[in-house]
Amino acid sequence: MQASQPRVLIVDDHLAIRRGMELLLREQGFAVRAAPEQPDKARAHLLKGDYDVALVELRRDAGDGLELARETLRALSGAPLVLCTAYAAPSGPLLAASRVGAPGLILTSSPVTTLVQALRAVAGGSGFVDPSVARAVAEGPVQQRVGRLSPREREVLELLADGYQGPEIAERLFLSLETVRTHIRNAAGKLGARTRVQAAAMVACARE
Repeated sequence: MQASQPRVLIVDDHLAIRRGMELLLREQGFAVRAAPEQPDKARAHLLKGDYDVALVELRRDAGDGLELARETLRALSGAPLVLCTAYAAPSGPLLAASRVGAPGLILTSSPVTTLVQALRAVAGGSGFVDPSVARAVAEGPVQQRVGRLSPREREVLELLADGYQGPEIAERLFLSLETVRTHIRNAAGKLGARTRVQAAAMVACARE
């Protein structure tokens, strides 16, 4: 069961930013600790998995940060990672980040409320895509692909895009949690999405 204070691990090699983020998140009710800035030590902390959600900052070097996220997700299937990037252009680092498979993706410039929503959603076992990057990570024309979804599949993905967690979606739609997960998997397949984050982004893009 998730603790009353979700445990957040901050992975960022900028000391001042780590300290500021720690204070900010503690004020928001999180139990926070920061991984060391040295890559090997940060990697060890991530692979240990002793957290409810990890905030992985890609500011320093998108390639290194993404590889660290990939390695963690390979070692810990479904690892609760929120990737945070300063790159908002619909290509390059942002698109690469959306393909990693992490359940959360936000922009560094997003409001604190978005950050908190993302961390709580992923800590609770759901996914979250920053609304401000939804269009950027939804590759190519999406209306036609979204049209292939059943009404229920689209409804589930819309709630996921809005930041609702799996159990909350199940309660709102009077479904079992496993049924919600099945709808997400099936919808992602129809959309050709690599991750549930990208699938939710495509639906969010289509409804704008």
